[in-house]
Amino acid sequence: MISHEEGIERAAAFLSVSSKYWKSSNVRTMLEQAFTDGMRLIVPYDHVDYLDHGRTGMQLAGNLPVAADLVTGHCSFISRKEVEEFMGRDLL
Repeated sequence: MISHEEGIERAAAFLSVSSKYWKSSNVRTMLEQAFTDGMRLIVPYDHVDYLDHGRTGMQLAGNLPVAADLVTGHCSFISRKEVEEFMGRDLL
């Protein structure tokens, strides 16, 4: 079992590695919007220019948040279906 804080750290590390070769790779997790669903920590992210400077043209669309499993520590992107479910519950 890992803590919420370790889940945040693992999600950020996973995003860093995963986004390394993306066209818009300057992304960062949004800690204030992270939430727990069962035994998973869901961590949204966006482009740094949007987060730090409010440049709306840099805001990402269609990105899938990172899920950190709080039991195993494994991280992955959530599915489009999960995004829709979380949006339906006003979590995203």
